[in-house]
Amino acid sequence: MPRKPELGNVQVYPNRPLTKADKTGYVLQFYCPIRGKRIRRSCGTRDRREARKLMRECRERLLDGSYVQSGGAVSANDERTRPAVVGVAISSEAEVETDDKTWEWCYQKYRHFRTARTKKDSFKHSRSRLGIAERIFRGYFDDRGRDGELLVKHVMTLDMIEYLQERLLAGDECRYDSRSPNTVNSTTASVMAFVRFCAKREWIERVPDIERLSVNDVMKGRPITGEEFDRMLAVTHKLVGKDEAAAWQFALRVVWFSGFRVGDLMDFHWEDERHIRPVWSNQPGVFPTITVPSSQKNGKVQEIPMLPELDEFLSSVPVEERSGWIVDPPPLHCQVKGESVWFQPCRSDLIAWAKRYSNLEIAAVCGVTETTVRNWLKRMKFRRSREFKVSTGSIPAKAIAKAKERSERGTGSVVTPRSQRLTKDRVGCIIAMIGEEAGVIVRTEDERTKSRVKYASAHDIRRGCAQRLINAGVTAETLKVVMRHADFATTEKYYGATRSAQAAASEVRQKMTTEAPTDALVGRLVGRKEKAPQLNAEELLKLKALLERL
Repeated sequence: MPRKPELGNVQVYPNRPLTKADKTGYVLQFYCPIRGKRIRRSCGTRDRREARKLMRECRERLLDGSYVQSGGAVSANDERTRPAVVGVAISSEAEVETDDKTWEWCYQKYRHFRTARTKKDSFKHSRSRLGIAERIFRGYFDDRGRDGELLVKHVMTLDMIEYLQERLLAGDECRYDSRSPNTVNSTTASVMAFVRFCAKREWIERVPDIERLSVNDVMKGRPITGEEFDRMLAVTHKLVGKDEAAAWQFALRVVWFSGFRVGDLMDFHWEDERHIRPVWSNQPGVFPTITVPSSQKNGKVQEIPMLPELDEFLSSVPVEERSGWIVDPPPLHCQVKGESVWFQPCRSDLIAWAKRYSNLEIAAVCGVTETTVRNWLKRMKFRRSREFKVSTGSIPAKAIAKAKERSERGTGSVVTPRSQRLTKDRVGCIIAMIGEEAGVIVRTEDERTKSRVKYASAHDIRRGCAQRLINAGVTAETLKVVMRHADFATTEKYYGATRSAQAAASEVRQKMTTEAPTDALVGRLVGRKEKAPQLNAEELLKLKALLERL
């Protein structure tokens, strides 16, 4: 028989200093006498000393009975924020055997499973979407007065997943008023992958049969034209500054001439074979190519043809400058616009407010968005032990005035760049800002499809490159190679309709613009006798052989 768990045996995981790969911080693991099994509770901190201090306090509360009396509070601070629980009793042996799986426990198993089998950034978006789903589920049960752990058997049902779709479509946990059906489907797909993971391990009974939302269009934007691209180049200096404009215009032209994704753009190197690099051959008749390592999106080692425009553009770079990164745009030195009054509190003030007030309240006081406050706390490596689901009141005016005096930055301050190289996400955001500054709209607002106005981004420039290839008569197979799609179905999905339209238009124009004979009647009907069709060489040989046999 398994050894009976020891009451008061509390452990901290991981038992080492945290690294950047550890996204969840320190976690306590111990035997819970209320639920009758070993559970995990977040420490709410990335400081190892604070986590071990919380471990000792949790052990004392387990041994003196305070943990049971408070309904499962691991610390005195947790007890003050936890609603009072009356009549808590230790679970019986029958309850111990049920071993209901919590969302947090299953999520940690799923995170370990995915990170060990996929690329570093593959699980990044899924993790964010699962966090959104968890907050919506917790809000559902909190509104109905059902406190406690979130069990997967309660949320991974048909009704709850459909409720999640409705709330996602309505804009819950979103910076906009609503989400598009495409976004809802992608978020639901990430949740359903987690559901199937739990079902395979029999943590839930079955996978609910969820129906996807109907969508109208597969492409979020559209290919931009040459005139629109020139407008983006013309306004680049207004956004990034005159000194940085040349480097950013160089980056835009590389995307326009190559059709790269933003990640490929920032991985473009002159000579390093571990990255995407151009290759010129000295042999006659051999065209220049681009070698792509397996670290790209489709996970394949490829060698693709270099487009003539890109070849000419890169050849214009002096030989002595062909080292290091081909595209390395500098960070922005910009003056913060003074249209709104805002400030960033110092570290001590911000952490003190975060312990008592919600991000929404702090954002309203500081004059910024809730996302900005969340990013401030993330950079300070501060994490709450719980999220505020109700109104936390207003911050006193005196505290706000003192915080402004001690603030790090405020209205009109100069934003200084960081020393490290820009990330692909930041480069993509700046290119999208350039598209907005140029006024290049690739998708208009439509209430029927719940789509918002979208300005040209780096991917729309990539689409423009593909459109130029289609107009030049490039086949779909060649377009797949240049765009580096993992499957031909992707090329057909996004560009097949355009190619079909161009081919149909060419045929129609060829047929309709052919001059009719002079004796043609109405409807281009010919009134004279038609000429006998001429036989080709192969048909003449067959006819000759037939006549010889006769």
